[in-house]
Amino acid sequence: MHIEKNMCDSVLGTLLSIEGKSKDTDKARLDFADMNIRKELHLYKVGNKWKKPHASYTLSRGERKKFCQFIKSVQFPDGFASNLAKNVSETEDKISGLKSHDSHVLFQRLLPAGIRPYLKKEIQEIITELCFFF
Repeated sequence: MHIEKNMCDSVLGTLLSIEGKSKDTDKARLDFADMNIRKELHLYKVGNKWKKPHASYTLSRGERKKFCQFIKSVQFPDGFASNLAKNVSETEDKISGLKSHDSHVLFQRLLPAGIRPYLKKEIQEIITELCFFF
């Protein structure tokens, strides 16, 4: 159960670009450049600063807002799951403070449906398979 919670936190952190929770870091992008793979994700320099291009597996600001609104709007029968709306911060576009069972419900039931309108089909399928594995 705790492995599933950690996976859920990692996937949500990467999708929503949550600072400190995302696995899409500058070091990971530099590793892509070292391995000479995924050239569209390499860091590039603009003036004195390094820029990170938008990845296809992360949601844009507007998409994050809509995704958080979707999660906040879902209601469950009594005893199925706790109120997920209290764990969603629409102002910061992040989901935090989930209990293990809430992560389980979010990962298996809501995430596959919630990402459908925003991500490419290939990425949707991979995340959905991961969710169904657990």
